[in-house]
Amino acid sequence: MQPGCNIYQRARNIRGLTQERAAEALGISVRSLADYEAGVRFPPDKVATLMVDIYDSQLLAVQHLRQSAALAYGVIPDVPELCLSQAALNLIDTVYAFADNKLDRELINICRDGVISQEEQPRFDHIMEQLSEITSAAMALLCSHRDRRD
Repeated sequence: MQPGCNIYQRARNIRGLTQERAAEALGISVRSLADYEAGVRFPPDKVATLMVDIYDSQLLAVQHLRQSAALAYGVIPDVPELCLSQAALNLIDTVYAFADNKLDRELINICRDGVISQEEQPRFDHIMEQLSEITSAAMALLCSHRDRRD
């Protein structure tokens, strides 16, 4: 993210909209938009949803969810802002690393009995971290494709 630029301002800038045009399209005042972009106020979900649509940015939807709800922050992984080709290569590389390390088979062995023992817990936690990286990479690809950044 650009220094001094928050997620709402960045998405608007990428779309090439001035604050005035964006505020008009959002049906809010320029002052309200400026406050959201300065971090003075947090936009309500209704306004953020309009921003996602008007700015054509799925990444903004993910970022807004992570910032607006503590529960979402703990569940939704951080999604890097990547162009389509970078996102695709990152996803493929992350999936191959998971398979090359045979973590899929290790996960099957750990979970087969429906119980994660104390001895298995550290490996299970590591596998879950790797799966979270795959999820983040997949979401980055989804967002970059929909945001048409290439």
